[in-house]
Amino acid sequence: MLMFKNLFRERRRSGVAHGLSIHDASGEPGFTRFADDAALAFNAPIAALTLIHDDLQSIMASHGFPLDCMARSNSFCTYALDRPGVLECCDPEVDARFAALPGVTGDPWVRYYIGAPLRLLSGIDVGTLCVIDTVRRPPASADQTAYLVGLARQASTALDARLDIWGNAA
Repeated sequence: MLMFKNLFRERRRSGVAHGLSIHDASGEPGFTRFADDAALAFNAPIAALTLIHDDLQSIMASHGFPLDCMARSNSFCTYALDRPGVLECCDPEVDARFAALPGVTGDPWVRYYIGAPLRLLSGIDVGTLCVIDTVRRPPASADQTAYLVGLARQASTALDARLDIWGNAA
């Protein structure tokens, strides 16, 4: 039963996130602002708003990172989905989930990650708002974490509004 539930959730996520990707908002100031604000709050060089569908992670908006797609299997953000809170990793080189990822073993040399899921009103997590640093750092403060979660909620609301406009509500 759990496997069927997970498969259904993945199909819903992929359908909605793919629909958002078709109506590409890459570089749109309304979404880039979320990445810029997240990077500023953490004084970090990289932040991104991602959409995850099928086997891909699309970068919808970013700060200090090129807009592109990557294999979902090479992504920190996959692990941030369907969680009640944020996912934070202060040293990916020693975390078995992340140590072999291309972004850890090569450019951009990720040494810190924190990501909050982008949860739509329907309850579907379609991606993340994440912050990445190239140096190890201590865990985020409670204020930083709350701010990232708040930004992710605002971004989720903006994504929901886009779906409503297109008549593709999740």
